Amino acid sequence: MKKTLLSQLCVCTTCIITSLPINLRAQGGVGENEYIDMDLTQLMNITITSVSKKPQSLADAAAAVYVISAEDIKNSGVTSVAHALAMAPGLQVAQLSASKWSISSRGFSGYTSNKLLVLIDGRSVYTPVYSGTLWDENTVLLEDVARIEVIRGPGGTLWGSNAVNGVINIITKKAEDTQGVMLTAGGGTQERVLGAARIGEKFGESTYGRLSVSYNDREENSLYDGDTDAGDGWESMRGSVRLDGEPSKKVKWTLQSDLYKNNEDQFISPYWITTPPYLSSKNGSIDDEGADILGKYEYTFSPDKILTIQSYYDYTDRADDFYQQTVDIFDLDLQYQMGLGKINSLTMGSGFRQTRADFSDTNQIALTDTTDDLYSAFLQDEITLVPETLWFTLGTKWEHNDYTGSEWQPSARLLYKPAVNHSLWTSVARAVRTPSMVEDQSKVVLAVIPTEMGVIQSSLVGNDEFSSEELIAYEAGYRWQSSLDFSLDLSVFYNDYDDIYTVAFEPPATGYDLTFVNGVKGNSHGLEAVFDWIPVDWVSFQLVYSYLDMSFQVKDGFDTPSSRAVTDFVENSSPQHQASLRSTFNLGKDLKLNLWFRYVDEIVVRNSEDILGGGLPIDDYVAFDANIIWSVSENIEIMLAGQNLFEDRQLQYASEYTTPPTAIERGFYGKVTWKF
Repeated sequence: MKKTLLSQLCVCTTCIITSLPINLRAQGGVGENEYIDMDLTQLMNITITSVSKKPQSLADAAAAVYVISAEDIKNSGVTSVAHALAMAPGLQVAQLSASKWSISSRGFSGYTSNKLLVLIDGRSVYTPVYSGTLWDENTVLLEDVARIEVIRGPGGTLWGSNAVNGVINIITKKAEDTQGVMLTAGGGTQERVLGAARIGEKFGESTYGRLSVSYNDREENSLYDGDTDAGDGWESMRGSVRLDGEPSKKVKWTLQSDLYKNNEDQFISPYWITTPPYLSSKNGSIDDEGADILGKYEYTFSPDKILTIQSYYDYTDRADDFYQQTVDIFDLDLQYQMGLGKINSLTMGSGFRQTRADFSDTNQIALTDTTDDLYSAFLQDEITLVPETLWFTLGTKWEHNDYTGSEWQPSARLLYKPAVNHSLWTSVARAVRTPSMVEDQSKVVLAVIPTEMGVIQSSLVGNDEFSSEELIAYEAGYRWQSSLDFSLDLSVFYNDYDDIYTVAFEPPATGYDLTFVNGVKGNSHGLEAVFDWIPVDWVSFQLVYSYLDMSFQVKDGFDTPSSRAVTDFVENSSPQHQASLRSTFNLGKDLKLNLWFRYVDEIVVRNSEDILGGGLPIDDYVAFDANIIWSVSENIEIMLAGQNLFEDRQLQYASEYTTPPTAIERGFYGKVTWKF
């Protein structure tokens, strides 16, 4: 089956190339295509900031990092940041419903995947309530995204706890780069309405600003077990403001803010009630709104001495039938970068974050109002051992949280460049995931059981003795720029995990309650490869492959059916093989064809309807997206796109909580973009 699917992928691509008219295949590329206008040497030297918290070229990063550019996003035809992340190696990206996603790095997938730290312009959007990212709350306007930096592997030394298996930093464009007016309008079968407007202006001599608004209305999908509507329709609205100033060569500042509102439908099953029939289901909804404001100030004392101050406030008010929460987060970070002689380059900083969460209990979950404080400090030194050839980076971060106290997350990295077009790197690092509010003090209803003695309620209860999960990661990588039209980026890793969460019966209670315990240990290893090829100046290809093998076991004293079920879920819910092939064809001066094949290996997932059962198998599949972009004039562009074209509907994953398995429908949409 796997060989057949991969063969189809190759055959389809070959047929498309050979079927193009000779005169079209010989023409040059569209001027604004980043991958065709830039040779691969330039692409390997794209400036990134997330690996070392300072600007550096991609080729000089001693980490497994991948950059999704603005042009990648445009050519892919995606309509959300979540979908765009499927381009990156090492990430498992699966859509659960119209508004819900499972996105993880190097395993540990799930709606509540909790070992991947996600940032927007350096602002954490990782929720402290259950640990993870609510992707429906982060609907960044794609036309405002400059790039997405995806780091696989631990980033705790610089970014702190919860950056265990990776860091994603969504970086938006400077206001200076979005001047003028942009309007987009479109719609289709699943993306019923796509609309956005943006205006950019210059104020005075050194200040630029922009205002962006967007609205999306998405059609519901269908349940996996039949043609029943999934009741998962989704409306999202967002407004963003950004101001950038540079009053002198030494001073830069940024002020930006977002407002959003989501109206989502959801079908909840199982939905437990305290009266007969006890087990039920419900057509529910999610009302979700929030706001954030971020300020950043940078002062350059000299080229190698830079002070950066960043602070943000984030507000979320989310209400659905399962839980209701209001969360306020205040964050302040200071960073100082300095050179120390000709050999050392120091980056250091400190931070404070306060999180206040207020909850309203429902029939399904109860949490206690909580205020948490987090203090941190970090130091990293990049040491030049051999100029232009060999660098050693050593650092650590200290954090103090209200759950486990002090946590240390050290790392060591080595970068070797034997020649201009070759880079080799290796690293070892420790990272931790600290407990969430749910794991510490929640009570989640698992079942309501009528008996002769009365109604018994089984719950998953928090454990204030639950400690941090720990990772020791060993990585190595190689980048090779063989020519102007071919490059290779290869990464391998071995991860050693301890104190991973599972659930066990809580003594000496009724015997029906489960609690969180650090009862699992194990390891994983894998390989990730990216191949870029530009065979002629009118076409480009990128092939991405990921391999992952996971092995976990229950620790002594925790071996129960429930803990074994959770352990099996960790091992089996992440695909062993994934592959992606993207290609861009310029069919003349004004017409571009983009194709994207994505292969995902088979998995077995756990769903709340059968939480301790054998799991739900999901077959391997190939997802195929395609679009045509027509530049009608210098200012007007039309896109026609299709998504999930190989199947009428495809089950990609199943949420482990509340939502039954939902198949994602095939979709078509059109969009017009006008800039002036």
